[in-house]
Parts: sequence; C-alpha cells; structure tokens
Amino acid sequence: MNKDVIYIDVEDDVTAITGKVKDAKEKVVALVPPKRTGALQSAVNLRILQRTAKNAGKHLVLITNDQSLIPLAAGAGLPIAKNLQTKPEVPEIAALQVDDDDDIIDGSLLPVGEHAASTDRTKQAAKHIPVTSAATPEKKSYAKPPQGDESPRKSKVAGKVPNFSSFRKKLIFIILGVLLLIGFLVWAIFFAPHATVTITAKTSDERISTALTVGTALTTNVDNATIKAVQVQTKEESSVEFAATGTEEQGERATGTMEITRTSIGARPISIPVGTGFSSGDYTYTTTESATLGGTEIGEGDIVQDTVKVGVRAVNIGGEYNLSARDYDATVRGVEASGSAMSGGSKKTVKIVTQADVQKASEQIAAKNSDEIKAALKKKFPSSVKAIDSSFRTGQAETAAAPEVGKEAPDGNATLTSSVTYLMDGISTSELEKYIEAAAKSRVSQESDQRVYESGVAEAQLADFAANEAGGTVNLTAVAQVGPEIKDNDIKNRVKTKRFGDIQEDLKSIQGVDDVDVKFFPFWVNTVPEDTNKITVKFNLDRASANDE
Repeated sequence: MNKDVIYIDVEDDVTAITGKVKDAKEKVVALVPPKRTGALQSAVNLRILQRTAKNAGKHLVLITNDQSLIPLAAGAGLPIAKNLQTKPEVPEIAALQVDDDDDIIDGSLLPVGEHAASTDRTKQAAKHIPVTSAATPEKKSYAKPPQGDESPRKSKVAGKVPNFSSFRKKLIFIILGVLLLIGFLVWAIFFAPHATVTITAKTSDERISTALTVGTALTTNVDNATIKAVQVQTKEESSVEFAATGTEEQGERATGTMEITRTSIGARPISIPVGTGFSSGDYTYTTTESATLGGTEIGEGDIVQDTVKVGVRAVNIGGEYNLSARDYDATVRGVEASGSAMSGGSKKTVKIVTQADVQKASEQIAAKNSDEIKAALKKKFPSSVKAIDSSFRTGQAETAAAPEVGKEAPDGNATLTSSVTYLMDGISTSELEKYIEAAAKSRVSQESDQRVYESGVAEAQLADFAANEAGGTVNLTAVAQVGPEIKDNDIKNRVKTKRFGDIQEDLKSIQGVDDVDVKFFPFWVNTVPEDTNKITVKFNLDRASANDE
C-alpha cells in the first residue's frame, strides 16, 4: 500500500506536524521522528496527531525504536513500526506487577534485641491490665497463618470511602425534582386554569339576495352595493391547424403588342393613354404604355398617317386570352389596331384562407382550452378568496393566420396561432363576510336586540357575472344566522369565579339561550378563573326557520 513519509524536525511543533499530516495525499502516513523526539515526547501531542489523522481519514504510523516513545504511543493507540518495511502494531501497555511479599514482615528475620525488647514491653503492659472477671476469657478467633509457600491474605477494609460524585448527582436530581414540582404547582394554580363556556342560542335565517358591483379599484360599501374584488389572469399561447375553405382563380394575363394606325385626317395628334382598350370579340386588352399619333401629313400623291406600336395586356387571366395575331376594335376613334399573337395567359383555382376560417379556428382554440385554463385560474386564488366562476372571460387576444387571410393555402391547410389573456374575478372571504354581516345588520331592527352569529359566507353564491368598465356586476345570495344579542365580555364577567351549576342557572335566564355547557381545564379545576382572558365563550347555533319564530 502506498504511504506518505513525513520526517519530523526537532524544531517542528505539534501544529506544524498536524498540518503536514492533513496535507498528506496517501491514506497511510508514516512519521519518522528525530533522535531528539521534541514535540512527540508528549502523550497529549500524540493523541492530537492521532485524532487529526482520524478526522482526515488517514492512518498514522510512528517509525521509531525509542523505548521512551513506545509507552506514549501505546497510550494514544498509535501503531509503531521499527522501520518503513515492517508491519506496524499498537504496542501493549505493560501491566504493573504487585509484590504482595513486600507487605509481610517476617518476625524471624528481626534481630534478637528487638525480640527481647518487644517481649519486655508486652509483659510490662500485661501487669497494668485490671482483672474485671474471674471467668475464663472468651476465646477469639484468628485467621490461620499462611502455610508453606502460601502468601498471607490481605485484611478486609473495615469501611468504604463515601462516593461524593454519586452523592452530588443525587443531590442535583433532588434539587431539579423540587424545582420542577414547584414550577408545576405554580403553573397548575396560576396559569393552567381555563374555562370554556358554550352557549346554544336559537337563531333564524336572514336571506340576502342583491346585485353587487365588483371591481379591483372599488371599496366594500353596503349603501353603494359595491365590493372590492381580486382578479387573476393568465396568458396562453395556442395554435390549431384548420382547412382553408375559400377558393380563388389565380393565374397570369396574356401579353403582346398592338400596332395602332391613325385613320382620321387631321392635323391634331391623337393620344393613346395607358389603359386604352382593344377588343376582339369577348377578349379585351389594354395598353400598358401611352402613345401619341401625329397629325396627317400630305405626301407625294397620297396622305401619310402616323403609326405606333405599344404593349398590351389582357384584362383577365386565363389561357383563353392567348389569341393569334388579328385586328382589334379600338375604344379610341380615328384609329385602327392590329395585334400580335398574345401569350402567357394562364388560370388555376386555388384554396385561400378566409376570415370565416380564422374565426372558426379561434372558436376551436377557445373551446379546447377554456376548461383547463379556468381550473388553472381558480387555483391561482388563495384559499381566502371565493372565485366567481361566471367571471371567466377572455381579455386581449392576438391571432395570426399562416397563410394570411386572402392568401393561397398550398395544401389546403392553414395554421392559426393565438395569444389570449384570460381573466377571472374573485372576492376575499373577509370582504364578502363584512358585506353580508353589514347587509344583515341593516335589516335587523335595533329594537329587537339581535345580532348576526353567522354570515353564511361559506355557502354564499356569486352568479351571473357581467363585465363592465368598473369591473363587473354579480348577483349575491347568502343566508345569515341572526339571534339574540349576547356579548362575549358580558358573559365572561357574569361567569367568572362561579361553578358549573351557578353558571347554567344564570345564563339560561337570558332570552334566546337554549343550553349552557362549561368545560374546565385541567381536570382538577371546578371554578371559572377570575381572569377573563382565561375564559373562552363559544356559541352553538340552533337554527330555526322563519316559521318557527
């Protein structure tokens, strides 16, 4: 396996060595220390090098025979090799040898003088021991002395040393438990209590049916019957191939020359303007250039008339105008004409694109894409906007037919490319709800002490949209729920600090209230908190038709 060899200088510190390890290209990096080990004579530095190599995805090997480095490398888990060719191994840490014999004192090895002194002291101490009882003293059991080469057993420790780390952990857990208990009690007594009062009130329907003017520039106003609208739009590029149904005869007009000779006698010249006609039966040709015939001149023995030759072209296309040379009748008096053979006339019937074809293709594009585009536009509205389905319409449209209208469709087919802007209007749920509530309140008498509980905006219908300059008009149909006026704050003030039974008895006395329910949280709470912010009032509607009231 390839490896990088790094030779360490005596002056290199651990930072320089780690940099060299990181810069190594091979996975295996061999460190060759100097004779004076320097920065490697530290277990901490060796661990840093080993950690750096692992983080860099490299395997570090120390090349050394230094006996002082081997234990340090073993502690850091760093493999060692004697040279670059030998297999690296992690050295083992030698176990400590404990010599139990060092703790044993053999009395036979003591000097005689010491034995004698010890014996005298024992006798002296025995003389001063008082005799407390004449009874035979109880024999005490002693451990057997070691026999032969058996090593003596160590005496058992009389008591364990306290583990202060374990005691500290237990103390921390006890303190945390006490703090959590105190926090829970504070939360349970001062913050947790909450009450939800649910009142079932009897309501009646208030039907709203009106025409509205909607527009993005308008503001919601019940008196003016206007409501602010939201508009989305999209531009779609579409194309469709269609058949050209128009026909047209196309071709070339025959051309030739016409020799015109003056027949009238007179000094005044005769003008032949462009477009002068010359006919032979049903075929007429017109001049393509102007000419002038001079006046009559008297020659030797006879008069001399002027003659000119001009180009002519058939008035219509078709091969039937390719006539042979012949005389023609002129539309100008006082001249006669003789035409050359006419040629170049041709005619064919071709398919052309008509305006009706383009209109029909446009309708096909609209029918093809309308459902998909309408669904895509509705998705553009956020969930807080109610779309007006009938407001889907086209705005600016740009169409281009190829070939153009009136042009030949060589194979009888043409393509229409359309760029159309589609529009759809919607009304924000909040704006619609505000309008319905205001409309319902305006119909409820102030003396009846009624309020709107539900606007019915979720089931409101918006139909029959008609676009105009302001935006459009739409018919709104909604059913609001109207019931007795019960204010949330009044209820909160009436129920605070009361129990379930007292609350039911009090609130059921209000006209229009059918039922009252109270939910307490947590389960041990049975009294409504005094703080009104911890009281929630909900209303359930017992809907009744107009006939029930």
